[in-house]
Amino acid sequence: MIDSKNIGRQLRALRKAKNLTSQELADKVNVSQSYISRFENGRAIPDIDMLERILHALDTNLSSFFSTDIENVPEDLIQLIDTVKTLSPEARIKLNEFLKIVKD
Repeated sequence: MIDSKNIGRQLRALRKAKNLTSQELADKVNVSQSYISRFENGRAIPDIDMLERILHALDTNLSSFFSTDIENVPEDLIQLIDTVKTLSPEARIKLNEFLKIVKD
């Protein structure tokens, strides 16, 4: 059985990590803010098409959403991953080299 509260908590955590208000997300998906709020508060579960639209607006997809416990991923880590996704392969290599130096 799908846990509507867990899906809602994960959607909220992901939205907040993207620095979006529920209204901004609603605008991106072309629905009302109260509609998004119902999902985030566990009062409703979006159908698969709506969930895909919401996740697309949050720059993720169904497989990533259900394979990661987003609630337990710190917001700054989600933001860092999003930033890294936008880098060129060369820039990612340089960043990785830099991070190895910082880590040591």
